[in-house]
Formats: sequence, structure tokens, C-alpha cells
Amino acid sequence: MTRPLTLAVFLLSALLLASAQPSAPPANAPSIAGMVVKEPGSQPLKKVLVQIVAEDQKQGGNYTASTDADGRFRIDNMSPGRYRIFFEKAGFVGVNGRGLKSDVNVVTVRPGQSAEDILFRMLPTAVISGRITDEDGDPMSSVRVVALKKVPGKNLREGAGTEATNDLGEYRLAGLFPGQYWIVAMPAPDFRDYEQQHEKSIEGDKQSEARPDTRYVTTYYPGTFDAAQATAVTLKAGDEMPVNLTLVPARTYRVRGIVSALKAGQKAAVDLVSKSGDSIRAGEVASDGQFEVRGVAPGTYTVGASSLGADSQLLTARQEISVVAADIDGVKLLPQPSFTLAGHLRLEGNPSEDLTQYTVNLRQAEVPPDPGLFMSQDFFGTNATVDRLGNFDWKNVTPGAYIVQVYGTGLGNSFLKSVKLGGRDVESGFTASGPAALDLLLSSKGGTIEGAVLEKAAEKANDDNPDDGNNDHPVANATVVAVPEEKYRKLPDRFGLGSSDQHGHFTIRGLAPGSYTLYAWQDLEDGVWHDPDFLKSQEANGKTVKVEEDAHQQVELKLSSTGEDWR
Repeated sequence: MTRPLTLAVFLLSALLLASAQPSAPPANAPSIAGMVVKEPGSQPLKKVLVQIVAEDQKQGGNYTASTDADGRFRIDNMSPGRYRIFFEKAGFVGVNGRGLKSDVNVVTVRPGQSAEDILFRMLPTAVISGRITDEDGDPMSSVRVVALKKVPGKNLREGAGTEATNDLGEYRLAGLFPGQYWIVAMPAPDFRDYEQQHEKSIEGDKQSEARPDTRYVTTYYPGTFDAAQATAVTLKAGDEMPVNLTLVPARTYRVRGIVSALKAGQKAAVDLVSKSGDSIRAGEVASDGQFEVRGVAPGTYTVGASSLGADSQLLTARQEISVVAADIDGVKLLPQPSFTLAGHLRLEGNPSEDLTQYTVNLRQAEVPPDPGLFMSQDFFGTNATVDRLGNFDWKNVTPGAYIVQVYGTGLGNSFLKSVKLGGRDVESGFTASGPAALDLLLSSKGGTIEGAVLEKAAEKANDDNPDDGNNDHPVANATVVAVPEEKYRKLPDRFGLGSSDQHGHFTIRGLAPGSYTLYAWQDLEDGVWHDPDFLKSQEANGKTVKVEEDAHQQVELKLSSTGEDWR
């Protein structure tokens, strides 16, 4: 999940809980006051929107403010509690003291006390703009331009910004954090590829086959069709970088095949999605099941077919192919019927609680890295709402390996205690090949870990206190992650997450019983801790703890260092 998406989910959860308004703050209610500065240079930044959201909406509230001409803001009469502070100003992004991107700002205010003179930093973002033209220098409109950035620790790239060109061929990608980016231009569909195809033409038009197919295809800066040959552009804070691209027609090919077992009148659709995620092609399926997809550039693709069977049942098929320097013939796709997975959710300890507040998510156990150019449904999974009796179902499920997660405004300290399929424990995942029923048990007795994140003082000991250099100092705005044992690491909700406040304190609730390794990190991209290679690189830095049901324990953590490649 990206950081903007994480922020959106957090704010939405807060709004959903806001109906339970906290009681009025007492006369000696605390306050939060701080200053926002522009880096580099630490210049006061005015007109920054400050949003302060209580982590516990039943205890605290939500507040807003704006910085003045001196970059200062103040909010009085607050309810005590832990708060997340978000800053918003067009063309700027929050950073930490080392100038690295940081969206986590947690502050705790206690009864009768205030948090004063807290310093927050923002950095000007960069802009890439330019013009897309054809081989004759004419502007190309409706070209999708995407800025790609490196996935931490991987030889992969993901989308960081996108914009379509206007009628002058112009585009502008704003709000980019300083760093390296690869620019890719994806032309609008060529309508020759969607012309009505007659069944006879699919068998082969010798005259058309004699002429090579050329199309405008996905092109990387400075003008290559191969992502590996692309050149990155480096942005500094506040840069406005011009990047122009000229698209030229490239040799493309056709992919032909048949969708088998179609009944009379049954319609089907076929598409090709490139493995790099930078191209989608579609083709029409004739009444006899034959199909042809045109304008396919060299590369590796997943060919997918879908159709509706009896009673609107979805049928699907997938196959991987590679297009090198010739047309592909003879692809055979046999769509398999989808099915319904039903289930029942039970609550342990509070059976009278409203079950309709919960949503159950079904997601593939193995989700390939998503480059962010075309967000697939597989990435998010499918949600099913729970009725008042605890029943739910997912329709149009295709055969595969899956995991289950539960979301809801009332989760609090709850965790998914068991998942059973036909009486078998499938908590860590299961394979579905046909209709089945799941039984889920949600417990409210999750474990709690709280503590502090510390690091050695960076300053040398002074003469008056020679031991001062050995003192541990609290670390603010560190991300604390409880990583479960390996067999549960494909389950996102098994990971416990917390953030340290200005005193270095953190709390993680709702942990399922079991063994965990605790880490505290800064300057880390959201979700990197799900990467097995990253966790392997961090094995020496963690602290192992055993979590019991409904137990509460205290720990101290040292800040873990991360390699530059993972930031």
C-alpha cells in the first residue's frame, strides 16, 4: 500500500468513528503548538494546512489549523491522547531532520500538559513537464505519461505520478519527491486494432500479412521501447525538469488463438497485459471462439479470456506468452467456471455486537508486484459485507490460493483467531477450486505491546558529564513493526504496526498470540517490511517477543539501521 493510500484509509477510519464524539475538554485542557519550516534553509512556511487526528476517536477529537506568516500554529482546548499530525501545502512534502520523506508525525498530549515548540519540516517537490510529438513533430494528445521510481531493494519500478497530454501534446507531472525517475509515454489506443473483425479475416488475410504492422507503442525516455534501456532523470527539491519525447511507429505483431467450449450466442473477451504492466491490448472473439489481438509490441504477456455462462456465471482463463519477432498463432484458452465462496463470522466474547460493521476481504495469496500503471483487482482482493447474522459470500471466485482478512470500525484490540474450511484450519491460507464455506472466529482478546524506541546520542560527551555521550535518547516518528513468524507473513493483518511519539513511546494492539520479531525503523518506504529479502537483511536488528492472548507487555527497542537501497 502506498503512503497516500495509507493516509486516506487512516483519515476515513477516523471519520467513521467520529460519530462517537468525545466529552468536552476540561478547563486545563492541553494544547499543541509548533512551527513548520521550509527546507533547506529552515525558512518559516505560511498557509500550511495542519490536520490533527486522534488515534482513539472515542477519547480524542479532530482539529485543524493553518500556519501564520511565521510558520507557527497552535490548537488549544484539546482532549488528552495520542494524535497523528498531517501537513498539506501544494508543492511541498513532509520530511524528517535528515531531509528524507516522512509522513508519520505522532504527538501525545497528557492531561494538564501541552506539547510546545515542535518543529516540523517540509521540502519543495519537483516537477517534470514536456511535450510529446510524433515523428513529424506534430503534437500527440491523450498520451498517458507516467513517472516511474525504483521499488526499494528491487530491480523493479512503480508509478509515482501520471498525466495525459493535452491537445498541444503537453503534460505536467507535479508533486514528485527529489530522486531518480524514469519517464514512460503510453499512446492512446489505435482504433485500427478495434475495427470489426470478420470471421474470415481471422483465418488470414494474405495481403495484410505481407505488410508489417506498425503502431505507436509504449516508449521510454529518451526514446527506447525497452524499459531496461531507459535513462533516468534526477530531480532536486524545487526542480522543474523539461522532458520531451518523440514517438515513432514500431513494428508490432498479432496474437491469434481460440477460446474453447463457447456455446451458441455466448460472448467472450480477450486481453493481453504486459508483464511490465506498461501495456494492455484487447481483441474481439468471434462466434466460433477465434480471436486476434493486433498491435502487440515484443514482450511477455498474460493472455486472459473471460465470458459469461449460464446464470451469469463468470468463466476465465489465463496463459503466459512471449512475443519476440513474429506473430503468435495457436493460443488455446479454455475458460473455467467461477464459483461462490460463502462464510460465517462469529465473535468470541461479545456475541451481541453488531456484525454489519465488519467486512471480509478475500485476496490471492501470491500477488505479483504491481507497477502502479494498471492497478489490478488482484492487488486489492474482493470485499464481502457481513450481515447481522454473520453471513457473507464472494461471487465469481476463480480457482487459486487465497488468504482472508477482516476489516471494521470496531476491531480495536480484536484479531482473527481462526479460519476453517470444511473443519480444517486454514488460517495461513487455502486453495479454492470450487464452492465451499468458511467459518471465521474473531476474538477481542488481542495482545498489546507498548514501549519506547531509543538510540545512542549522536553528540560527544561534554566535559561536565563524560557519560552523556552514552545516554539513550527517545526517537520520535519511528515506525514500529511486529513481524510474525514466517508461516504468517503472507497475511498483512498479522503484522502489528505502531508509531513512536515525541517521547519515543509506541503502542501496538490486536496482536494474535504467537512469536513476533519487533523492529523500529525510520526513513523506510511504507510496506517494505513485507519483503522477505528486506526482513532477511534485518535479522540481526530485531527483538523477539512471545505474545499471549489478552496479555500486555513492555519492551525497549533500539532504532534499526537500513541500507540505502531499501530507503
